[in-house]
Amino acid sequence: MRIKHISCWLFLFCSGGVYAAEDLSIAELIRQDQRLNELKQQLDSKVIIQPNKAQAENHQPVIIAETPCFNIHVIELEVDERSDLKDTQTFTFLSRVLNKKNNQIIDQCIGTQSLQNLVRFAQNELIKAGFVTSQIVVPEQDMTNGTLRFLVESGRINEIIHHGPDISKIQITTALPLKQGDILNIKQLDHALENLKKISGLEVDIQIEAATDVVQGGLSNIVITTQPYQKFNLSLSIDDSGNKTTGKNIGTIGAALNNPLRLNDSLNFNFSHSLNDFHKDRNKSYFVNYQLPFKTFDISASYNWHEYDQYVAGYEKPILYSGESQQTNLILSKMLFRGTAYKTSLYGKLYQKQNSNFIENIEIGVQQRKTSGWHAGIQHKHYLGNSLIDFNIDYRRGSGAFNAKPAPEEDIRDVNKNPLPAEGYARAPLWSADLRINHPFMLLNQPAQYRMSWRGQYAPKLLVPQDRFYIGGRYSVRGFDGELMLSGDNGHYLQQEISMNTPLNSQFYIAVDQGWVAGEHSIAGQRYLAGGVIGVRGWYQGLYVDAFAGHGLVAPNSIQRDFVTGFSLNYSY
Repeated sequence: MRIKHISCWLFLFCSGGVYAAEDLSIAELIRQDQRLNELKQQLDSKVIIQPNKAQAENHQPVIIAETPCFNIHVIELEVDERSDLKDTQTFTFLSRVLNKKNNQIIDQCIGTQSLQNLVRFAQNELIKAGFVTSQIVVPEQDMTNGTLRFLVESGRINEIIHHGPDISKIQITTALPLKQGDILNIKQLDHALENLKKISGLEVDIQIEAATDVVQGGLSNIVITTQPYQKFNLSLSIDDSGNKTTGKNIGTIGAALNNPLRLNDSLNFNFSHSLNDFHKDRNKSYFVNYQLPFKTFDISASYNWHEYDQYVAGYEKPILYSGESQQTNLILSKMLFRGTAYKTSLYGKLYQKQNSNFIENIEIGVQQRKTSGWHAGIQHKHYLGNSLIDFNIDYRRGSGAFNAKPAPEEDIRDVNKNPLPAEGYARAPLWSADLRINHPFMLLNQPAQYRMSWRGQYAPKLLVPQDRFYIGGRYSVRGFDGELMLSGDNGHYLQQEISMNTPLNSQFYIAVDQGWVAGEHSIAGQRYLAGGVIGVRGWYQGLYVDAFAGHGLVAPNSIQRDFVTGFSLNYSY
């Protein structure tokens, strides 16, 4: 066990400079964080429910000139006697739409045909809002007083029926944001389908059927049919995303337990290890993630442990320099809004990180870090036709929880122990945002896609090295090997890619990426990168391969613009 410590002065004597050796651990930590973010993004995007095609809008006028007709100044909306106050408030949106002056309905003279058009318009508004089994009824009334009354007969759930093996009743209950007797909304059924499909490989079909065995009208049965699914998944992958000094080629074995607690949950485990030299320059990590959906909530917890060893040049012999880091996250998200083509969620996150560095298994006390804090953010996914837009904005703040320590950069002193200006704060606030667009189109009579990925961050205060923005490499600006990167407190990058499918289960792509950094920790003349790659992706059954070649296009003299290649090979079972 590594329990020895070494003072800052002894470390200076051994290495010749604190920051020179510190850079070794920073690069490896950043690379590991980028790999983790990529993995988490893959886990988060496993389930994407494509919405049904929206019907074309009918722009014909609702009110037409006819006689006889009645001048209507207000439209009142009532809900059937089965509804309580909460249910009545569910349909207040329709009253606002009908009485909106821009719709040119109120203060008009309404006759028989206009009334039929108006009922059809109101019914379509209910369907657009997801109330596909609720009905608009015109009760008997006197329209000469300028008031038109509509009655909403709410469509409700009579019974939830499940057909199929391996799914328990509690899973259906926790997946559905609705229960027996609730007003049926198809958007809530879409969310239930998404929750059930968190179980990898589960085939689910949800149908709405009229309840024929009841006297009361407006009742429907929800029929959920599931097929047997694979309860265990295994994956193997190899890529060359590592560092030359700690192992360029990385092998990963992943295992996933589907529905281990029979709550639509999933447990994922990944173990990675460098393959260049299994005993020297070791680079290994563990990642565990557990996810549990519950109605409109989603809970996930993850833990990552990473260790690497490398040998750096010494006076008489190579010196063993090593590092160890741990990270724990707990995330709670809540769906706020859901439409036929969009979903908006709010999330909160707690995190705890710590890392230590060693020389010849002796800990470097001055480089020990232990931080914690929280995130709050909002995520929005939106389909525009066939295009998918995914946007996320996040606010992070450090805290003193879990015995977190101030960063070494916060307490810097000269040789006389006089305080110097801080060079970074572990608890500094940090804003970040992500935007991803996926737009399919036809190119040379073949299916093609345009993909855009943008990420940026802004820090009002100085950041420690681990929190700064880094560009250069396959996870930010492709066309560079990532051995050296540009960094700053603030920055953003833009990845743009066009890909074209081929008949042989493959896809060719070309991409151009750009990145910018700024802030006090950036260097003038070293704040912009641009690079490009061409590549091919292929898949056959459970096998997936991605290979690319690229070159830096624009870079400062400190970053080489060499020809680079990369690959990723994955097999899933």
